[in-house]
Amino acid sequence: MIPNRKNFEAKNIKQMKKILAFIQDNYAQKITLTDIADAAHVSKSECCRLFKKVMKQTPVSYLIDYRIQKSIPLLLTKSLNITQIAESVGFGNSSYFSEMFRRVLHCSPSDYQRTH
Repeated sequence: MIPNRKNFEAKNIKQMKKILAFIQDNYAQKITLTDIADAAHVSKSECCRLFKKVMKQTPVSYLIDYRIQKSIPLLLTKSLNITQIAESVGFGNSSYFSEMFRRVLHCSPSDYQRTH
């Protein structure tokens, strides 16, 4: 049975690589769970199950975290306003961006910008 397990694990690794690559390549666009699952040719429930097993979080929470991380260099350059930064990393509006930023980093984007 070990060869089957190895095949299963190899398939999971390939699917996760596809999912992560899709998120990292498309984070600035509007992405749904369906889009993420379709990238790996799996159902939404299988996508969530696999992602949680490997990454210990949901695909959507990973996407939000990834977008927040991508926003930090933009905040530090101070060449764009918060709304422009929010849009450039895939958030629909600046208030949702600020809410998620605060949830992840425990401060507002403006506060982060001021203190760094």
